[in-house]
Amino acid sequence: MKKPHISRITGLTALALAGTGLLATAQAATTVQVNGQALRTSVPPVQMNGRTLVPMRDIFQALGATVQWHQANQDITATRGGTNIWLQLGNRVAMVNGQRRTLDQAPLIYRGSTLVPLRFVSEALGANVNWNNQLQMVSIDTGGYTGSSGQQVAGARYITVPAGAVVPVTLDQDLSSANANRGDVFTATVKSATAGDSEFPPGTKLQGVVSDVVRKDNDRAGALDLSFNQVVLPDGSRYDVRGSLTAMDNDSVTHPAPGRIMAKPKTGKNDNTKDILIGAGAGFLIGKVLLKQNSILSAALGALGGYIYGKRNDNDTKVADVSVGRGTELGVRLDTAVSYVDNFGYANQRSPYLSLQ
Repeated sequence: MKKPHISRITGLTALALAGTGLLATAQAATTVQVNGQALRTSVPPVQMNGRTLVPMRDIFQALGATVQWHQANQDITATRGGTNIWLQLGNRVAMVNGQRRTLDQAPLIYRGSTLVPLRFVSEALGANVNWNNQLQMVSIDTGGYTGSSGQQVAGARYITVPAGAVVPVTLDQDLSSANANRGDVFTATVKSATAGDSEFPPGTKLQGVVSDVVRKDNDRAGALDLSFNQVVLPDGSRYDVRGSLTAMDNDSVTHPAPGRIMAKPKTGKNDNTKDILIGAGAGFLIGKVLLKQNSILSAALGALGGYIYGKRNDNDTKVADVSVGRGTELGVRLDTAVSYVDNFGYANQRSPYLSLQ
């Protein structure tokens, strides 16, 4: 069997880079391993400013991510599960799920290959990176998780929740438009009655943020706009998501199979509406408001002269601040897909539900 190529940064490579102005001094040979296996690369890695750079396709594929190169802007997009990375040649600014990151070393072209910072892309995709100075070796540990389309790697299993899935949750604390502030963080626990009937294992929490708040004012009811940005599994592992509040009525969701709820696609004039919490005599209603691009909630409510909701009884029409108590059930629509490592044997409990679809 052919011996795997071990990626090394050799002294000759370092000197060659120094001659092109890419590297000031020669570096000792460096080995790169992923999950204990040598990383095979199309061209040798290089070091710049104390950072190891490797060919983008080799490292992203080794970590199970899909990668695209855009010649027009000379930028890179890579995706694995719910994580999206953006990089650009010569640019020290990178984006991870829309969040700005500053790199110590920008991506560059070497021997016709695009090289990216090894530690940054590995850690952005959830891997652990360690440097052994004595062995001059970079070790990357993905925890057995690579891939983004269902395959098992190194004995690991993972579960993918599709975009558009709706996750019932119960609030872990009270929320009120009377005292909440924009940016407040809260959590909600995934609701589960029987093992396997929810998208995530029992005990999973979704981290939410108060995106906007409107306090009761004269004839205008209070309102809360909520978003969700992380899934926290029972073992403490976290996955970035983009989620939003959704009503759970038949106009908003479908039930394709037991254990799975999907949001109905928006159509026509409702494309720009979103669900918010609205104060009412009963405590709250989930209503729809039209939010134009870059508009804020208070402006949208003012422009509409109110809000759209289904009247349930006369008391509901009384304007009030939103009051949502701990334990209240809400629906969270996942606007991006998310894949998580199954360290719980949850796939075996979940599979009977999904096999019914």
